[in-house]
This record gives sequence, C-alpha cells and structure tokens, in this order.
Amino acid sequence: MSADHSHDHDHEHGPDCGHNHDVVYNKVVKANHKVAAVLLRNAKTIELTFDERQEVPHDVKATDGSTLICHLHDTVEVGDKLVSNTNEWAIVAAAQEELFEVVRGQKGFEEFLHVAGLNFWPVQLNEKGARVVASHECMHMLEHFELKFSTLTAPMLEIVVPELKNHDCCDHDHEHGHDHGHSHAHAHEHKHGPDCGHEH
Repeated sequence: MSADHSHDHDHEHGPDCGHNHDVVYNKVVKANHKVAAVLLRNAKTIELTFDERQEVPHDVKATDGSTLICHLHDTVEVGDKLVSNTNEWAIVAAAQEELFEVVRGQKGFEEFLHVAGLNFWPVQLNEKGARVVASHECMHMLEHFELKFSTLTAPMLEIVVPELKNHDCCDHDHEHGHDHGHSHAHAHEHKHGPDCGHEH
C-alpha cells in the first residue's frame, strides 16, 4: 500500500518528489479567485504584453530581474496569478508596449475598427478613439484608410472589440462551443504532456 502512495507523490512533481526540477510555473489562478494575502506576500510580478498574455513565453523576466520558467497552455489576464511546482506565486501585470492611438471622428475610423475586429487585433476604445497594439499590418491598414494616428507606450489592458461583441451569430457560436466544451477542455489538459519538456 505504501509503495502506491509514494508513486502518487512522484507524479505530482512537487518540491520534494526527488526529481530535482527547477521551479516551473504551470498553474493559473484566475484574477477573480480569492487568494490569501499570506501566499502572495513574496509573489513576484511579471509584466506581459498583450501577445505574451495570449501565449505565455517559456522564459519570463520578473520585475526583480529574475527569470521564471513557465509551462502554460492557457491565456492569462492582468491580475491572474501563476503558481509554480514549488508553490511559489507570481502576479501577471500588463507590460508597457507600443500602441497606436487613432482619434475617432476621422473618415475610415469605423471601417478600420471593423478590420481590426476581423483580424482579432487587440483594440481598446476610450473617449478619444481607439488604441491598437502596434504592428506592421496595423500600420499599413491605418495608412490605407488615411487615418491620423500617434504612437505611444502604455499597457494594453482590457480589449474591447465592439464589432464582434454585438455580432448576430455570436449566440450561435457560443452554443456551438458549449456542446464541445468538455472534449475541448480535455484536449488542452493533455497538451501538458508530450512537449511540456521536463528536462529543465
């Protein structure tokens, strides 16, 4: 009976599983999930750009200059916490990145938003207009619509894409996704296996 017990522990890859792993951040605790302050007392902060939050890089620099190894297959949001195999915590913050700010009221502004929505470019609407994560495609499109824009460095926080939110087929998509929800989630779980690369 005891042999089985230790075998279970092996597979947890915990701090004392004897495999001597480096610290690997492999769990996400969502921002809205309450976490005891004591756990976060020594938490590191990692600043990620919008793209990095969609696919967390393997090596991530924390604000204290250390590098964290991450094995995450889920997107993360600002305020999410990452937990390592040794139960260390890190908090996700938005990094400063290059954004284009486009003032609303220009001819072509709405069309540009539509194109941004179709391309899934991250867009943040504010009272002045829209902020878009800077990219070459985006710059070409702004020039194509002859839109005036400025470049600034700021964190890209929430994404608001009005076109897609009020889309007619939105309900249909959600229904469709719901049917396959379970198997889809499973597929993600299993991605942790083959290329999770435990040779760190």
